[in-house]
Parts: sequence; structure tokens; C-alpha cells
Amino acid sequence: MKILLNSWMRAIDRAAIDGRGISAAELMENAARGCSEVFAEAFPRNLFPGCLVLAGKGNNGGDGLAVARMLRERGYEVHVLLLSRPGDLGPEAKANHDRLLEAGCVPEAVSSAAQVKKSLADLAAGESFLVDAVFGTGLDKPVTGGLFAEAFGLVNRANIPVAAVDVPSGLGEKFSPDLGVHLRARVTAALHALKWVHLNPDGNPDCGRIRIVDIGIPRDLDERDEYYIRLTEPADFRALLARRPRAAHKGDFGHALVVAGSAEKPGAGILASHAVLRSGAGLCTAAVPPQNRDLSVLAHPEVMTLPFRKPEDISGRLDQFSCVLAGPGLGVTPDTQRIVAMLLQRLRSPLVLDADALNVLAGQADLLRGRDRRPLVLTPHPGEFARLLGKTVPDVQRDRLTLAREFALQNGVYLVLKGHHTLTATPQGRVWVNPTGNPGMATAGSGDVLGGMIAGLVAQFYPKQPLEVILAAAVFLHGFAGDLAARETGEAGLTAGDISLFIPKSFLKVHGFHSPFLGA
Repeated sequence: MKILLNSWMRAIDRAAIDGRGISAAELMENAARGCSEVFAEAFPRNLFPGCLVLAGKGNNGGDGLAVARMLRERGYEVHVLLLSRPGDLGPEAKANHDRLLEAGCVPEAVSSAAQVKKSLADLAAGESFLVDAVFGTGLDKPVTGGLFAEAFGLVNRANIPVAAVDVPSGLGEKFSPDLGVHLRARVTAALHALKWVHLNPDGNPDCGRIRIVDIGIPRDLDERDEYYIRLTEPADFRALLARRPRAAHKGDFGHALVVAGSAEKPGAGILASHAVLRSGAGLCTAAVPPQNRDLSVLAHPEVMTLPFRKPEDISGRLDQFSCVLAGPGLGVTPDTQRIVAMLLQRLRSPLVLDADALNVLAGQADLLRGRDRRPLVLTPHPGEFARLLGKTVPDVQRDRLTLAREFALQNGVYLVLKGHHTLTATPQGRVWVNPTGNPGMATAGSGDVLGGMIAGLVAQFYPKQPLEVILAAAVFLHGFAGDLAARETGEAGLTAGDISLFIPKSFLKVHGFHSPFLGA
């Protein structure tokens, strides 16, 4: 499914109203109905009979006023604070304000933080929740002062559970959450679709549990090419999960070369090369320093070895391989620089550069341009990406989407920017967002396993399947394998070897995947 920027959502709203004959009032009523259902499920009336609604003057406030009416109809004791003068309400919000008056609920217009403080104090402790319907997704600058900042601070300090309409107020897609004050939600009802603001900068925890609410906009309106962000789902890579022909042999499923590991870090290459085979590649060869050969064979005898002392020991064999992964554990050395330069110049099959193969390119991104012989995939974590760009990690984390997409476009590469919601950006400017994975995967070697999975799937399926789909699938299945492993081991003790062990099960069980964004 698509993830929308604010401007795209506005365009889709307008297309539904102007082109499909769906009125703004109908969309607002549908939104409020869906939100009230989500909130009633999250905060059942027998446990949370009281509800305080904070409403702004725009459409988000109108949604909140309609939610207040519907929660009253469900038997909740509802009080509404209007952070605006009634005369400033938009037409749809004003209509819902009037309907609320007719139902016997009089919103209290708020002009001072003291009124908010009093209303919070009047709530029954532990038996009430707050509906946040102040700003929605359209905020273009952080909330740094005034009534809104004071009100949000009071709510956060009160520790009352918050249910947000569309997005917690104070968050925005164009700025980092730490630049202002915003509400922290326990549950968020995202209207029609996920928005980038829900994930900005890296899977925003202050959105809580996100539920997607159908508000009656036809889904085909999302499918324009210029809406370039997509949440990966198993249906996207169904072709990669098809049964193999009965007469298949190992040569049908690709041969990957893994150039990884060193005397100091032999494990990186071992993990990556084993993940290649775990992901279904027919053959894998590990190019290793001579002193690591026996260790590699003992660890995984299924993996062939190519001992090398210099790049020339590898270069004459490159035509044998359907994909090459280079970098994990190689070290930032002149030898690594020569290996990467040789691969960039001579390799005609897809090349995946990770870890130290990226570190030796720091400040030399221009070396990646001007290639037309084979696809190039880069798989940095934020630190490695920051070094490539000559920026800091906070710079990268504040604007992951834009930086990843622009880098892929400008350099003609596929970029897999690792993180809580790993991004896969294509040379055409499309971006895939991954929904799987857990904090236990923040462990040594996890990225090596991902590199191996990418190489294994590329070796098998490229060029029969689109490379971007293969990459998105590898990232998804890597995270899903980690999720399956964490169910057995817990997150704290999860290791990269556990992730690798669960790769086959991730393929088997992927059809039972349940999206963390319920309703998607």
C-alpha cells in the first residue's frame, strides 16, 4: 500500500470530492465513525467512561467534534475543549459543532492553559482518555510556544492516555519531533492511509499503535506513479515465493560471491555467505583470506571458498557469478579500496556494497556514477550513509526519506538505508518502507545476514523479477525472520545466527504475516 505525503493526501481528498462525488461532510462523518470505533476498542467504556476531546478549528477539529458526538452516543461521558473561537471554525467543523450542540454537549472555547489544566484535573484518574483532534497532518512548523505548546505540555505531564485523530498534534513531516512540543498518543487512527509523518524520522513511537481507518475514498486514487512511497507487503513479492519446478537443479537458482571477512573479523563473511544459501541461492562462494579458509569450511561446509591475497585473484572469476556482495568485515584498508574499485570497473552482474566497502567510498560518491553495465546496490546503516554524504548521523535521521531518495536518483543506485523502518530507494525515485523487524535485531552481524539475503535473492531472481521488488522482499523477510526468532528467544538475547536460522521459516510463514498497522 502507498504511504502518503500531506500534499498527496490533499490531492486525493480533492479528487474524491470533485471527481467521485463524495462530499467533504461525508468524508468527515466516515472518518469520525472509524475513529470512534478504534478509540472505543482501545478504551472500552467499562474501563474508561470519561473522555476529554481537544479540538482545533480545521478539518481535524471537525473530525474530533464528530468523534465526540459518536462517543456520547456510545455512552461515554464526553467533555469538549475547543482551542479556537467557534466563529473561526471551517464549514464542515462548524456543522459538527452545531450538531454537537443539538445533542446537548456544549464545547468549551479555550483561551488559556488554565482552562485545560482545570479540565484535566476534573477527569477521573485512570478512568478517562483524551481525544487529540487539534492539528492533523498539515502542520508545517513545530509548536514552540503559546497556548498550544502549553496545552500539549499539560496533557503530556498529566499522563492521560491519548487517542489521536490522524496524527498526534505537533508532529509534522517537514521537521523533527524534537524541535517542538507534541502530544504522545497511545493509539492513532490514521485516516485513509499511513502518512510519512507517522514514520518521521524513523518510525515515530509517539504515534503509539497505528490503526488505518477507511473513510470512503476509492483506493485507486492512491495508485499514481508520483506517489512514490510504498509499504512493503507479502503480496508485492508473491512471485518470489512460488513453488520450484520438480526438475529444478542448483544451477537454476544463481551463484553468489561473497567478498567479506578478514583475519580480525572472519564472522561477517561466514554469516553473510550462510544467509545467501538460507535464502535459496543454489550456490555460494566465499572469497576469504587464506587464513580464514578452514574456519569458513568448518562453519558451513555448503559454502565454497575462493582464497585470495590480492584483487586479481578474484577478478578473473567474476563471470561465474550472478551476484556479488562485498564489504562485511573486510576492514577499511587499501586492499578493500582496490577490491571495490576492481568490482566497480569489471563486474557485469549486480553488485551489493555493504559495510567497509561503503566506508572506503566515504566522500567519493562520484565513483558510483556513470555505470551502465550492471545494477549497484548500497546497504548502509545511518552511520555509513552519513560518511558517504559527508553529514552527521542526526542529519541523516532527521531527513531519511529525502536524503535516501535523492542519493539513489543522483547516483543511479539502489539504496537500502537500514533502520527501524528500512528504506529501499530506487534509481527511478521510488521508495519502499519495511514494516518488519524488532529492537532485538540491533545486534552484531544482523546487517551481514541482510547483505547475504539480498545477494541470495538477487542471484536467484534477477533479472526475471524487478530488482526493487527483490530488495524490498529481502528486507521484509530479514525483519520477519528476526520477528519469528524473537518469539523464541526474546529480543534481548537475539543474535544474528538466530536470524539466519529463521530465514527458511520466514518464507514458509510469510502468508500469515499480520501488519503492525492494523486495517492496512
